[in-house]
Amino acid sequence: MTRTECESLVEYTLNLGRQMMECGAEAWRAENTMARIFRAYGLEVLDAHTIATQAAVTVKAPDGSHYTSTCMILPDKTGTDLQRLELINASARAICDQTPAIDDLPLCLPPSGPRWSWRELAGYLLGAGAFAVFFGGTLLDGLTAAVIAAVIYGMDQIRRAHHQHRIIYTVVACFVSGVLARIWAGLGLGVHLDMIMIGDVMLFIPGLALVNGVRELFYSDILTGIYRMTEALLGAGAIAVGYAVALMVGGGAL
Repeated sequence: MTRTECESLVEYTLNLGRQMMECGAEAWRAENTMARIFRAYGLEVLDAHTIATQAAVTVKAPDGSHYTSTCMILPDKTGTDLQRLELINASARAICDQTPAIDDLPLCLPPSGPRWSWRELAGYLLGAGAFAVFFGGTLLDGLTAAVIAAVIYGMDQIRRAHHQHRIIYTVVACFVSGVLARIWAGLGLGVHLDMIMIGDVMLFIPGLALVNGVRELFYSDILTGIYRMTEALLGAGAIAVGYAVALMVGGGAL
């Protein structure tokens, strides 16, 4: 393997690990995946390390040459995309099994899916509506929560397209959904305001991020675990602020 090929492999593998972290993968899994790819091509892995905001690798070629590279993982690009993560994992397994030529490696990475997904939208609608009914609301409350969830989905897509700050977005989106819930309940389009809000607030709960943070701590990835837990707690605080302001603007309590 030439020096150019080694450098290309390092950059490609590091980019793959970055994409895994952006999709919500555990740090140890991204490290293990990068190490397996390097070993499949006969390189000795001296270091393959990832945290929530950075990934770094150092490998040694058979001729004794060392290759090191690092990259940043931008917080505004991270999230949870299990479908894309599964595609990346499948590509990594195919690379380890087949070890294609370096020039063919970019073909192994799956392209990003469409930004707007009807299945994802349906999940928003069903999630908000079902939770509103589950916690004691009427069918009309569920339908109202589902309509507001469609607005939330649209705001979420705008946030992804423009890479807006997640905490600020959460405050604004919760405020908007809270105001819409009050307006629609006041117009008679919903029966229980609290049930409508509960259904929509479930779309913002950072439960998966909090669980992932705790899991990272169990894997001894302390920095990544603390980062993700802190991010989840800040998100929970942003939810409270957004809905509290919406209630204050509307006047009175639920």
